[in-house]
Amino acid sequence: MVFDVLSLQAASSLVILVSAVIYLLDTLMLRDALPGRLWATAFLAGVFSAVCYLVSIAVPGAFVAIALGNGAFVGATSFIWLGSAAFNGRRLRVPVIVTSVGLVVVVLLALLDGPAAGDWAGAVPLFLANALFAVLGAIETRRGAIGRRWSAAALTTVLTIEAVWFSVRTIVFIVQGPESPVFLTYFGTSVSAFLTMSLVVAAVVVTSVLRTNESALRGNPETRHLVVDRSGVLLRESFGAVLTILVARARAAGEDLCVIGIRVDDLRRVATAFGPEEAEEMAQAFRASVRRHAPTMALVGETDATGLSVAFSTSLTTDYRRLVRVLHERLVADLSDLATSVVPVVGIGMALASVDGADGPTLVDRADADASRAAMTGDQPFGMPTE
Repeated sequence: MVFDVLSLQAASSLVILVSAVIYLLDTLMLRDALPGRLWATAFLAGVFSAVCYLVSIAVPGAFVAIALGNGAFVGATSFIWLGSAAFNGRRLRVPVIVTSVGLVVVVLLALLDGPAAGDWAGAVPLFLANALFAVLGAIETRRGAIGRRWSAAALTTVLTIEAVWFSVRTIVFIVQGPESPVFLTYFGTSVSAFLTMSLVVAAVVVTSVLRTNESALRGNPETRHLVVDRSGVLLRESFGAVLTILVARARAAGEDLCVIGIRVDDLRRVATAFGPEEAEEMAQAFRASVRRHAPTMALVGETDATGLSVAFSTSLTTDYRRLVRVLHERLVADLSDLATSVVPVVGIGMALASVDGADGPTLVDRADADASRAAMTGDQPFGMPTE
């Protein structure tokens, strides 16, 4: 069975259109966050590119439609990359600039080729840009939060196939030309249409799974990515974000929030004097001790490599200074039991939301600054200097 180019392009456009409609309906129903909206934009760009190519086939010499279709086709791939980067919580300023420049270049070069180039106006920039953004997307899907989702491996495969196919297609186009038997057989419009249909269906399924998982975890349109290590310690950014929420809840309940900064500033000197193994042993014991002796319902977060923070709610009857003193004593005792060459100095600092404000990261910084001073001077906040 032989398919003409118009039939194949129509079939490919229909697949893209149906996929985009389904994806957009899901986007509206899930009140999607930024990654889902960017992926939805990718499918919209795919629909627009299909319409432009149909116009170019139906109206010979419509090279403007080809140029716009090329730009939209590249946009579909680049927005898959942008959505993956947004899923990982990365800053999008540079990726957006790269995408914008790429789209403008692809469209302009196709317009410069003009009607004389026919259906292949701007073909090489189109192929190379798609390969570039597919490579960037494949790399991004192997990193960060999206890389930890098993379903993302399928998206990586889709983008890798696209990158390889367009790279080889570029080489064959330049070396042998678009009329060569090799190009027509393996890289022509017919093969491109079948490949596009397969990749679009696969991309819709994978991104829908990723987006649904994120929406289920999110529960509302205010997306917050919380990152916690295997031992249950929140990373600094996540810890600060949670604190800001808890401060508001504590105030509404007539309570206060206490943040304790805990720091061991001798670890770098220990690593220099006695080796990194001993410093690592102290660091692991320090983290384990803080988790063990912190109040049961307290949050434990990471300040940096040598500092942790503990946050818990307090009331008028809470003797938080006693809690801090007991925590300090137990930490020092645990580190002394290691029988290492030296016992590191543990500094503790405190910050109260009622005094230092409602911003979580600010509370962490102030408690950590007090802990640093306590580690250097031995003057602890509960009024008992370290011996």
